[in-house]
Amino acid sequence: MDLFDKCVDRTKTWSIKWDPDYMIERFGTADLLPFNHAEMDFECPQPIIDAIQQRSNHGIYGYTLVKPDYYDAIIQWYQIRHNIKFSREEILYSTGVIFSLLNVIQYFTNVGDEILIFTPIYRPLAEAVTDQARKLIMVPLSLEDRTYRMDLDQIESVLQTHSIKLIILCNPHNPVGRVWTRTELQGLGDLCLNHNVLIVSDEIHCDLVSKGHPYTSIAAISPELDSKTIVLSSMTKTFNTSGLKIANIFIKNPEIRVPFFHFFDKKFIYAPNIFGILGMQAAYNHCAPWVDLLTKYLDDNFRFVQDYITEHEMNIDLIPREGTPVIWLDFRNVPLAPNKVFQYLIKNAHIIPYDGRDFTANGEGFQRLSIGYPRKILKEGLNRIRKALQQL
Repeated sequence: MDLFDKCVDRTKTWSIKWDPDYMIERFGTADLLPFNHAEMDFECPQPIIDAIQQRSNHGIYGYTLVKPDYYDAIIQWYQIRHNIKFSREEILYSTGVIFSLLNVIQYFTNVGDEILIFTPIYRPLAEAVTDQARKLIMVPLSLEDRTYRMDLDQIESVLQTHSIKLIILCNPHNPVGRVWTRTELQGLGDLCLNHNVLIVSDEIHCDLVSKGHPYTSIAAISPELDSKTIVLSSMTKTFNTSGLKIANIFIKNPEIRVPFFHFFDKKFIYAPNIFGILGMQAAYNHCAPWVDLLTKYLDDNFRFVQDYITEHEMNIDLIPREGTPVIWLDFRNVPLAPNKVFQYLIKNAHIIPYDGRDFTANGEGFQRLSIGYPRKILKEGLNRIRKALQQL
């Protein structure tokens, strides 16, 4: 049996996906397979489990220091894994990517300022803008030949006609699965340099890329672009440890880094979650081979979905996946109104997808599904969708 084929019962673990009472509260029934969260159902690698168990046996979980070992693990991971050189002073511990983004927006922009995003996009990234009374400017990603692209001409036009203070990038992009190429990032970066716009890049899925689609960080394009770049990331998606609440902020330019880090220190997060700290160190120091096996399994799962849809002649289209543990399914050829698909799948397929309409804009007619599951569960979900669509 493959390492990732093991099915683990999570129904009594307070899981936001699997808790029966929470499922009934939200959807009226617990007889559902949840594919709606970008969270995997694989046990995290043994070194993380061992590190947490060893520390938990101590019995005291008080205020925690962030020691040099923590930063050494991050620096080594990004250098070896992604060929990015960060120094200790360029990294700041945080409790989460969205929390970090909220603080970046709060510090670098003012109420009423315009912030640009590319849609469809993970809704909390957009809400980090609107919830703080900033103005959201949306540029849709263009879908051509089943591939989403940034329209640099349209972006330039928006930068010329608006007073954009900040661009929020998502790389790999959630939900459409694009891993932006160096050329694309350079093009966007040139526009930001020309118009003096700061880029903040959510790169939480950077390790979960498909073979043939290498991840390039916005922080690895050029020294010039580094002056306008902030990167947010975390180990939690890679190693399925979202409950450990840990992330990092990377800023190379000292002129913006030093005052922002001082501002962020005042947020009273100086004593972090000890299990997040030790879990991340174990992950980055010992679990690279596990990630290689995981990304292969996700690639195999994507091909499994692709083959299943083709074999059963399902009337849905699968957007090619380059990264993230999710897929983006096009239901626009299904004989249902786009605003009916989500509820139909819950009621008739007994699965929970993530409705494309909930990705801020430009997602109508699509559904996002996680593929971070043992193949047995993934197959059961596809069987349910197929049978439900046959009823139409």
